[in-house]
Amino acid sequence: MFEQHFKGEMKRLKLKRYEVCGLLNCTMPTLKSRLKNPKTFTIGEVLLLQRNEFSLGQITENLNI
Repeated sequence: MFEQHFKGEMKRLKLKRYEVCGLLNCTMPTLKSRLKNPKTFTIGEVLLLQRNEFSLGQITENLNI
């Protein structure tokens, strides 16, 4: 569910995974593991995503922040 929403946001923003990795300063395997277990996103990463127009309403509910 989370991964699908995240991918939908990437599509809406016309971003590729490697661009999101660059934004978050992480590797592709790290991004994949974060998508599988969203609670591993740091607060800083969530804030970066929000500043870059990711709609995180549903995402932050899943993260319990």
